[in-house]
Amino acid sequence: MADAVETGADPRDAPPERLGRRGLTARLVATAVGLALLLGGTLVGTDDDFPFGPFRMFATTDKWSAPISIARAEVTDAAGHTVELTPGNSGVRRAEVEGQLARFRAEPRLLTGLADAYRAHNPDRPAPRSVAVVLRHHQISRSGPTGRYSDEVVATWTVS
Repeated sequence: MADAVETGADPRDAPPERLGRRGLTARLVATAVGLALLLGGTLVGTDDDFPFGPFRMFATTDKWSAPISIARAEVTDAAGHTVELTPGNSGVRRAEVEGQLARFRAEPRLLTGLADAYRAHNPDRPAPRSVAVVLRHHQISRSGPTGRYSDEVVATWTVS
């Protein structure tokens, strides 16, 4: 058999090899499993199952006049000074607080972790005496802010 270099033929001109029965079966099974996971996740999954579950963050809308709620965590020290937790002073982001709202409501003692994070980032400041998670409900009218809001304390914990 002549080598492609010897004959001057370009090896890219050779016909592609056909996929064997075993390779075809493996690809079909992988495709079927992937589609089953996507379908199952779409029907009964949650955002936690992403990429096989729905990612609803941007897939739904509220009424134009529905209030917008934004969570924040704050610590209060012994002197009564309240400080909102930020990534800079605690390493905790708002999204992390919002993602744990249900857990904080059910088990307020989990807020100790937020106090610990604040203390670790601010060893020279007074230690926190209490931690709170607050939802600020911004009022909306005609799909725009009105400037009015109300605060709802979701969970509190006194640091021991």
